[in-house]
Amino acid sequence: MQKNRQTQVQQALFEFYRNPVARVSLELIFSIVAVIFFAVFAIRPTLQTMSDLVKEIEDKRALDEQLTQKIASLNTAQTQYELFSKQFYLLDEALPKTAQITQALKIVEKIASDNQLIIQNITVSAVPSELVTASAGNATRNTLTFNVDVLGDYLQIREFIEDLMDSRRMMIVDQVNFSLGSTRQQQRALTAVIRVNLPYYQSGETQSDGATQNAK
Repeated sequence: MQKNRQTQVQQALFEFYRNPVARVSLELIFSIVAVIFFAVFAIRPTLQTMSDLVKEIEDKRALDEQLTQKIASLNTAQTQYELFSKQFYLLDEALPKTAQITQALKIVEKIASDNQLIIQNITVSAVPSELVTASAGNATRNTLTFNVDVLGDYLQIREFIEDLMDSRRMMIVDQVNFSLGSTRQQQRALTAVIRVNLPYYQSGETQSDGATQNAK
C-alpha cells in the first residue's frame, strides 16, 4: 500500500512538471533570483555613490548656511562701522599712537585753571620719543606716569580730579596725597599730589629717553 502511495506521488509530480505552466514558473523564479543577485552587485557602487553625493550635498548645505550667517554678520558690522566711523577720531584722542605729553600737560593746566587751582609742580617719570608713531602691527600699550602738585581747597581739588578722569584724553588717577600748604599770601591751603597714568600706544622701536622733566 505504501508503494502504491509513493508511486502515486511520483506520478503526480511527474505530471506537474510535464505541465508547461510549472516549467514557466520555475524558470521565471530562477530568472528573478538571478536578476536580483546580479543587480545587487551591479547597483551597489551606484548606491554608494548616491549616498556619498547626498552626504556631500548636506555638508555643502550646512556650509552655505554658515556662510550666509557670516555674510549677515559682516553686513551688520559694515553698517555699524559706517554709523560710527565719523566718531573714530575720538579713539585717537583718548588713546593716541604716541604719548603726546605736551598736549596732555596742556589739558592738565587748562583743567586746573578752570577749577582755580595753582599748579606748584609737575613731575614726569620719563619723556618718550614722539617721532615714531605706532602702527597696528607693532603697537603695544604703554603708560606714562606723571605727578601733579596742586594748591587749593578740597572741593576744587575734587572737581579737578573728576575733570581729569572725564577728559577725552584718557587719564587714570590712581593716587592722591593731601597735605597742608600755604599760598603766596601766607594763607593756609590744601596741597594735593596727584599721580596720573597716561596710557598710549607705543611702537616696538620707540624707546623712552629715561629723563625726568619738572615743570612749574
